[in-house]
Amino acid sequence: MSPVTPPADFGRAQLRLHTIPAGQTFGRIYLARFPDPLGYGKTPSRFSDPRRLTPVNRFGVLYLGETVKVCFLEAYLRDRRDGLIGELTIPMSDFYDRHYAEIETTAPLTLVDLRDDAAIVMGVPTDVAKASRQTLGRKWSVAFHQHSSRPDGIIYPSRLNGHTNLAIYDRAISKLKAGRVRKLIAAPGLAAVLDDLQVVIAEPDPS
Repeated sequence: MSPVTPPADFGRAQLRLHTIPAGQTFGRIYLARFPDPLGYGKTPSRFSDPRRLTPVNRFGVLYLGETVKVCFLEAYLRDRRDGLIGELTIPMSDFYDRHYAEIETTAPLTLVDLRDDAAIVMGVPTDVAKASRQTLGRKWSVAFHQHSSRPDGIIYPSRLNGHTNLAIYDRAISKLKAGRVRKLIAAPGLAAVLDDLQVVIAEPDPS
């Protein structure tokens, strides 16, 4: 069965939208070599713009998570535990090479809701919400971005632990501001996350 792509008249469909008020805080993990906590790229990702256009004509996406755990899972751990039983050892340097930023909403965000049964009601395939087909998710993201309601992005459940993630379109980045930024090793609650996920930090070799 062929994957279901957005119909030609999807721009007239009624979207299930969720509004996040100003003053809410989310997290983001990113490589420390990038100076801007709100920086984003246009490389392939879950809801990136797949169209073969010049970069200036494609939209960018900024990803945020509601918890430190989901940020760590999505931005770092992902498939590293696949097939591995027991503890996973990660070099200490990886935690110093990344930053954890607190990102606050400064204005309400209106997001396409892919949680619970909202996706089904909109006719969006479950593969999009569950991220089992990234190519399909990108096509639907374009349809959401071009929709007449001009949403600010997408709110969706993590495929890894069910916590809430946000994919913010670049046109709505102005509704965000970066708060405290610290090395990932100092992220609040990280120690408990590592315990839960059976992750061990490898201390550097003193020699």
